[in-house]
Amino acid sequence: MKGRIVHEDSNTRIWLQEFTAPGEHTELLDNLKISQEFDMRHRGLMEYYGKALIAYKKEQKANKKRNDFLRTFSHYMTDHLEDECPPSWKECPASFWEELIFAYLPHYTKIIPKKNYTETFLLQLRTFVRWLDKREGTAFSTLVEEYITEGTPILKKCEGLLNHLFLKEYPRFHNPDWDYEKDLERWERTLVTYSTTTDGMFQVSAFADECVILRDLHTHHTYLTKSLPVNKLSTKTIITGTLGQKSHELVWDWLATINVFPEKGEKYIRKSN
Repeated sequence: MKGRIVHEDSNTRIWLQEFTAPGEHTELLDNLKISQEFDMRHRGLMEYYGKALIAYKKEQKANKKRNDFLRTFSHYMTDHLEDECPPSWKECPASFWEELIFAYLPHYTKIIPKKNYTETFLLQLRTFVRWLDKREGTAFSTLVEEYITEGTPILKKCEGLLNHLFLKEYPRFHNPDWDYEKDLERWERTLVTYSTTTDGMFQVSAFADECVILRDLHTHHTYLTKSLPVNKLSTKTIITGTLGQKSHELVWDWLATINVFPEKGEKYIRKSN
């Protein structure tokens, strides 16, 4: 008996799975159902990491924090890394974990009321890696713990800045009656008052009194702005978003925020852009 799974991508891929033992077909369908609970793409069912993530989920099926972690981690494997994913757990280099923590995590940090998305993810990651070491015979716990210890204060500061800037732009975001379209229209009305706007990936390069000097990482142009909170910034912080300048003004205003990254994530961000 053969089953077929189609990978939902622009480049359609088909895997043929041969079932040789009783129960294999039922097991696959069961795994598919479990994987759907944390939105893992079908390709993960055929990969080593999919089997591990499903096994981890089965141990605590009702654990919401674990499920949220698996949703994020499986997306890292199937969508972010995709064809560049390591061939096995034992062949995951240090950069695999470094990119996850310092580039992928801040890129996908969610704006939540408790402002603890980063801390929750890293706690779940620590637990998962310890479990993985026992299951697979790997030895990642010490390395990942070092990254978590180093990254936690930096990444929490990035999350704090992201929340500050986003909620400044959309102050009613957490309200149940928040009207996205209304806020977007307001933002668009503000945008047309600027004669020049630029989107980019900007790194804090210096402070001058209450001003911040930003450098575009792609063009290397510099911009002076007063509209970023100096007390929430660190030199080398990277922010992606939009700057605007009005006619006859020297300074630029920060208009929209997409992500906030630590310096250590820069090489991975550049790779993906």
